[in-house]
Amino acid sequence: MALIFLISSFEVEVPGIRHIPLRDKGIHFVEYAVLGWLCATASRQSWPSASAWRTAAFAVFVSVLWGFSDEIHQALVPGRSSELSDVVADLFGSVAGAAGSHLFSNRTVS
Repeated sequence: MALIFLISSFEVEVPGIRHIPLRDKGIHFVEYAVLGWLCATASRQSWPSASAWRTAAFAVFVSVLWGFSDEIHQALVPGRSSELSDVVADLFGSVAGAAGSHLFSNRTVS
């Protein structure tokens, strides 16, 4: 989360990928897939008796809430912009990361 905040604090231009369609959304997806994975793993470790669905939902909620706050932060940074479509990409990434974390864990879904 701190790394996402730090990266969002600067205008970032990645050379060589300027003309790739939806590159910004792809970056958001990957960032938040990692965050969703980490949050799901942490919530599963914190509440081992909770169902996999509950810990995954919590992870997605926390990740998307962070994504929303990140968009507010970006709106205040010169050279950055805030877009609702970025939050949607964050949501999809968070779901993919949380689902991946639970699918690749050795815990059964209950």
